[in-house]
Amino acid sequence: MKHTRLFVAAGLVLALDRLTKALWRDARVTLIPGVLALRGTRNTGMAFGWLSGSGWLLIPLSLAVVAGVWAYLRRHSLNRLCQYGAGLLLGGALGNLLDRIFLGYVIDFIDPVFLHWFIFNLADAGICLGAALLMIHLIFGKEEKDK
Repeated sequence: MKHTRLFVAAGLVLALDRLTKALWRDARVTLIPGVLALRGTRNTGMAFGWLSGSGWLLIPLSLAVVAGVWAYLRRHSLNRLCQYGAGLLLGGALGNLLDRIFLGYVIDFIDPVFLHWFIFNLADAGICLGAALLMIHLIFGKEEKDK
């Protein structure tokens, strides 16, 4: 299969996101006092609470990301770094999209207490890490085709 790494990365992020949200959606646990806690919250917006209360408006955006990645994959081969990056991004986008469609909000639960300004989930982490890997490739990468 042409994009195996991508689909494995996307599947892992999606599966772990769904599992952790089910386990910790209502959590109230301090893991490391003053540093890290699990606190289940409902995010009706996007990252950092932007567009709060507009969760349904974000569904088309999430669908566009998924469709864009899919359309790009149909036309291009990706090197390893891009496959992992696109997979993390795709898995995260799908995880949060499922929450928005079925719940009307996204479940966030990882609270870096020492920062005091956001709570996130594994889908968010996948999106951020995936985007970072794709940016690293755009800035420093060379064209390398999978064999």
